[in-house]
Amino acid sequence: MKLTKDGKAEGESVFPLSGNCPIEDDIGVQASDKGFIIRIPYCDGFLFRIGYVRFCYSEKYGDFILTEYREENIDRLNTEQESKSVEYSILSPKPIVFSMFSPETIKRIIRQNLIRGYEIVQTCTAQYPVFGYSSKENKLMWIEIPAEFVMQNNSPQRLYVLDSSYYGYAYEAGYRIKENPTKGWSRHLLHSIEEDTIGNLIDSDPIFPKESNRYIINSRIFVYKNPEFQKLFEDTVASMFRKHKESRWRVTPSSLSPYQRKFLKQLISGDSLRVGIYSDSLDRHHSVNIPLDVGKRLPTF
Repeated sequence: MKLTKDGKAEGESVFPLSGNCPIEDDIGVQASDKGFIIRIPYCDGFLFRIGYVRFCYSEKYGDFILTEYREENIDRLNTEQESKSVEYSILSPKPIVFSMFSPETIKRIIRQNLIRGYEIVQTCTAQYPVFGYSSKENKLMWIEIPAEFVMQNNSPQRLYVLDSSYYGYAYEAGYRIKENPTKGWSRHLLHSIEEDTIGNLIDSDPIFPKESNRYIINSRIFVYKNPEFQKLFEDTVASMFRKHKESRWRVTPSSLSPYQRKFLKQLISGDSLRVGIYSDSLDRHHSVNIPLDVGKRLPTF
């Protein structure tokens, strides 16, 4: 798309098409007061999204400046249903000019609006790790090391916490297949926390405006292919097995040596949590990565 004045190019932007959306080639432009509006349609899952990007001319910058962005969202499976219109505030340290504009700019604006709508903070857990032992294999198979966090809804509308994924030695299929397992992403379910009690598994948990909810994830960290771990905890396994015949053992810091505690911290260092969020007001899904603080997962170790 080019802007020309007296036959001379004043600005140009490129809008690449994926070829996978039936409405995306219906791009249009119309004149507006001191500027113009670009119509950018695209597909997003089960939605048709039609963006309207308004530019006005700035004498100061000698270019057209982005001043407004709104979207009309249409259900692709039920096009007769009333569409929803969402307007996004444009906050940028520098004006967004047409000559530097791209659809990626719009995606960045939307992400900024989503991020301002919530705050996520990892908190210290009071839960101890749990060791999973197999009498058939005569070894520790996994460790559950919980992570807790609080999500605050700062937006005027409801937010929903959806699915979650964990990055670490928690992908059971990958761990089992690989000869030398590496860390990877795997889907894990969240539990709500109510009055310091672990509650139900959540699927689509609403957080009302100006309120916060607490969550915990008990990810299983697999260790049965880790010879260093098995050797280090060999005496611990024998001791625990004499005291407890069940296969799940709750482990306290006092029962482990300083080197064992250090090893556990190294094992989960660099692990992350990814949480899916839906914004009621922006009609958007979004995923946020949360690097997990080892000290808050093992605060007394």
